[in-house]
Amino acid sequence: MEVLKKHSVFCLCLLLLTVPCAIAKPALSVSLSTSSVSAESAYRQALVSYRDGDWNSATLFLRRALTDASLSTADAWFMLVNSQMYAQDYRSALSDCDTFLTRFSDSPLAPYVQYQKGRALHFLNRNDDAVIVLSDFCHQNPGHVLYASALYWIAECFFDDYGYDTARSLYERVVSEFPDDEKVSDAQFKLSLIAQHEREEKLLYLLKMTGEESLSAREEYERQLRQYQTDDITSLRRELQTASQRIAELEAELAQKPVTSASSETAEYTETESSTSYSDDTDKNELQNTARSLAELKEKADLVERLLIQRLSQQQGQ
Repeated sequence: MEVLKKHSVFCLCLLLLTVPCAIAKPALSVSLSTSSVSAESAYRQALVSYRDGDWNSATLFLRRALTDASLSTADAWFMLVNSQMYAQDYRSALSDCDTFLTRFSDSPLAPYVQYQKGRALHFLNRNDDAVIVLSDFCHQNPGHVLYASALYWIAECFFDDYGYDTARSLYERVVSEFPDDEKVSDAQFKLSLIAQHEREEKLLYLLKMTGEESLSAREEYERQLRQYQTDDITSLRRELQTASQRIAELEAELAQKPVTSASSETAEYTETESSTSYSDDTDKNELQNTARSLAELKEKADLVERLLIQRLSQQQGQ
């Protein structure tokens, strides 16, 4: 899960807790037009959708809300960027990152948006640009809570462009310098893939250098290569299975969360911040964090699944 500074989390939680989540009628479907919905009502609906991890709906309602200048705040744009990133609408997220950084360059949320911009560029296969943006983030924010994650995504850019030596050094930094960071397991997994690639390259090099053309030598090389590929596929399947199990656990956890009634949500909106109980604050914060963790885990599972399909295709083509 992507980490936020305490004051940023607190700010967003206050927004969520002071929203009249339930309007007299059911929440508008994302498939319906929001042209007739007021900007203020759309903003309230956006906060509810954002809290519940409904990123497409959150994006739709935030777009409507931001047409009102009084609601066009750094917090609203920040939520729009995050919603689009979780919804994997990277092109729109990139555009809105630029808007945010132009209009709210002095905001405490600016480093988070800069980080998301780098990730959006990476997912759009603009890895050179992504490295520049994420490197600037690291230079400008050396003690930032997302520093290790930024290093990891820089490594991903090099990995995707076959710059394995540079990628390995960055993955190793994540593992050694930030052992408690959530990206450590992902970095270790990528290090194992790089190690396997190096073994395959070594086998090919040795075969060429020795000039061994005998059938037995070729068969041994192909056997070892198939074995390494099988190990890679097995590792990917294990990674995907683990992610799928965790996704099921988080979905079950979300399903068990109590749904706040319309009357109680409306009552909370009319009360002052001081009347909101600590337990309600904690429960809603945990619900939001669980929804975000679920979205990020699904994103990771999708990445592993695509990598697995690629490896299986390569194996079948041999």
